[in-house]
Order: sequence, then C-alpha cells, then structure tokens
Amino acid sequence: MTWWAFLLAVFISFVFSLPIGIIQAVTNNQIGLNVLTEFIYGYIQPGRPLALMIFKTFGYITMSQALTFVSDLKFGHYMKIPPRTMFMAQVVATTFSCFVQVVVLNYALKNIPGVCEPTQPDHFTCPGGRVFFSASVIWGLIGPARIFSPGQIYSSLFLFFILGAVTPLVIYLLARRRPKSFLRYLMAPVIFGGAGAIPPATPLNYLSWGIVGFVFQFLIKKRHFAWWSRLNFLTSSGLDLGLALSTLVIFFAFTLREVEPPQWWGNEVVKSTMDYRGDAVQVVLGAGETFGPASWG
Repeated sequence: MTWWAFLLAVFISFVFSLPIGIIQAVTNNQIGLNVLTEFIYGYIQPGRPLALMIFKTFGYITMSQALTFVSDLKFGHYMKIPPRTMFMAQVVATTFSCFVQVVVLNYALKNIPGVCEPTQPDHFTCPGGRVFFSASVIWGLIGPARIFSPGQIYSSLFLFFILGAVTPLVIYLLARRRPKSFLRYLMAPVIFGGAGAIPPATPLNYLSWGIVGFVFQFLIKKRHFAWWSRLNFLTSSGLDLGLALSTLVIFFAFTLREVEPPQWWGNEVVKSTMDYRGDAVQVVLGAGETFGPASWG
C-alpha cells in the first residue's frame, strides 16, 4: 500500500468518526466503513488484495476502535473513574492484547483440529476470517470496476447511492410534517446498515438480538421504568461479562477435556434450522462451477 493511501485511510476514519459516533450514541449501532473503504481502494488501486485489507483496517478499524475507546471513557465517567486512570488502563490493555491476540491465534491454528473448516466439531469455523478473505478477493483481486461499473453485472447497485442519499431527507421531511407519528423514530443509517453484520451473522443472531431488545427496551422500559432506568445498563454489562467468563470456563473445563455437553432442546433446536444445515443458500455450486461471468477480462 502506498504512503498516500495510508494517509487517505486515516483521513476517512477521522472524517467519519464524529457522524458515526453520533449515530452510535443515539442508536447503540455502529455503521461500518468496511464496504466504503473497500470500494474506494478497489477503484484507486485494483488488483492488490493484501493492500486492500491493510487499507480497510486503517480506514475502518481506526474509527471503530476510536469510538470504542470513547465509549469506555464515557462509561468511566459514569462510574466516576478519573479520565487519566481510564486512559492508562486502555493503553495498557490495548498493548497487552496485541501480544495475546497473536499468541492465541497461532495456538488455535496449530492445535485445534480442523480449525476454520466448515465441519469443525466445536464450530471454530472462522466466519469473520472468511468474510475478510472473500472481501479481499471481491474488492481487491477482482476489483469493483469489473463488477459494479456501468455495463458490468451489478452496475444497477449504484442506484442505492441515490437511494441512500435521498432517504434521510425524505424521512426528515415526513417527520417534520407529522411530528407525533412513528416516523420520528426512523433513522435511515440504521435501516440500511442494520443488516451490515450479515455475513458472518445469520438470521438466528438477529432474532436473538431482537428478542432481547424487545424485552428490555420496550416491555420492561414501558412497564417497569424505575427498574429499567436504574439497572438496565448494569444488567447489560453483567450479561456481557458473564458471557465472557462462562466462555472461558466452558472452553478450559469442558471443551479442552472433550466433555460432551448435555443434550436438550435449548442446544439442539438450532440444528433443525436452515442456517445450521447450510440449506439457506438457494443455489449450490457443483465442482468447477462459479458465480458471475466465465472470465474477468
């Protein structure tokens, strides 16, 4: 990756940190810059998949990490922790995690049988890594010019640029016209970016998120507002921490020892879904078959 591309990536993160931070503060959803950075770099320097991944990391992850740090500092402010103490904790933890990530990744790749394979028994299938690799091929190796430019197979998708630019204005005008209607709750970035986690997320993930959000952010908030205002976000933090701790305990206490978990409806029903079986894909390619044109000349 050239030096000016690196500066461009950092500039993109800098420019979008504030507007995306506002959206995240209001909706608790962060709009990713992964596709935007892939799109830009795929046009300016096509045919460089590795450089594209580096550009995306600096152009997207820089913004994402910055907002994560700001969110932590905000939480520390609520907890009345001195800002310098919070910042130093972030610096130490981030530096430490750089080494931990490398060690854990290399350990997993060398010691987990069948890691990153679709049939891995413990489901270490590396969905995030697969998405990253696929993006490097589509946007970096092939390039958006061969897929989305005028006259190409998916050129009509450019119409969504117009749709994305017009929709926020339409929602704003309609909400101004009917200020007490449900339209005041609509937000175009969330509508269009809400499905951004797919892939690697599946409808099963979204269904779980929707149920939890509906219970806590609607039912409990509406019927038990006093409890919600005091304990809702503490409960959220507790659930996050409990998930992390239980994952570690289960992995070291049971998975490494090859202890079979109890079989009951709660962990078996997912096996009947199309997502689990891999049947959700309408077209399954045979040996030697590909999507798209026969050649990318």
